[in-house]
Amino acid sequence: MKKTQNLENLHVFCEIVRTGSVKAASDALNTETSNAFRTVRQLEDELGVALFDREKRPMQLTSYGTQFYRYSSKILKLHHQMLEELKDDTDAMAGRITVCSTAGFRQQFLTPSLVEFQMDHPNIVIDLREMNSGVSDVLNSATESGNDVVLMYKPQEALPPGMEVRECGVMPFIACASPLYIKRFGEPARPAECKNHRGILLNLPNRKTVTYLTKDGVQERISWRRTMTFNSQINGRDAMLMGAGIIPDLAFYFAIQGIKEGQIVPVMPGWTRPPRISCLFATEDAYRKKRVRYFLDWLEVRFRKMLEHTNREYQWVA
Repeated sequence: MKKTQNLENLHVFCEIVRTGSVKAASDALNTETSNAFRTVRQLEDELGVALFDREKRPMQLTSYGTQFYRYSSKILKLHHQMLEELKDDTDAMAGRITVCSTAGFRQQFLTPSLVEFQMDHPNIVIDLREMNSGVSDVLNSATESGNDVVLMYKPQEALPPGMEVRECGVMPFIACASPLYIKRFGEPARPAECKNHRGILLNLPNRKTVTYLTKDGVQERISWRRTMTFNSQINGRDAMLMGAGIIPDLAFYFAIQGIKEGQIVPVMPGWTRPPRISCLFATEDAYRKKRVRYFLDWLEVRFRKMLEHTNREYQWVA
């Protein structure tokens, strides 16, 4: 590192200017006078100019020294201000929290939860964003993109170092269709029979299109007569409700109400996509902030309750 890039060297230089002598600056900084002299020499050698006029007593700044002092003092002031603001931001129960998830969880779980949270904590601003890229991109670039908290399924690939991970439970999936579709086309009993049916496929940022279902440890591939593909569970479910086809792997949370109201009918009993672990993630930088830790604890309680309720309801259907 260059001497002029070292904040400690700038601090020594500015202290000499402030106190008016190397001796006084050394005493104030609790360092040897020879060290302070050496710092000034190194700065001058690197800059190629004299910072002090040593022929005058007491030492006075040269024109170069005056310019260097003006910028150095600004740098040190900004550095101090940055540290104070970061400390205040870390300890504050106010400020912004950016939350990222897929459209389905955003619409049906996060939005009502965050409205409740902000009603109780009006000084915390919530920025809710849609997850529209792959898992690795969302997590590895979380700091750069400004995502503090991410809600999604646990990825199979390695997580970035320092990531706070809360495993909140598992999400089961269900194959389903609408009564309208079943009335027109019937329903398959197993994946192999889907070749005579229309499929509604989900290709989401945190899970890819399913190609097989499992029952009692046996896998069976799915092929379709015709397909439609959606990148949103909500949009795919809406198409299914209109009779467009069968969804082989709708997250059960999005099917509960429709099943109770008779709008959604489970098909291929026992054949399912393996459940996924649902998690909350927080970046290392975000987790240092008190408000993010508090929010993560608060959201984890609600997410766990939602998943527990989902799995209880699933037992009645499965």
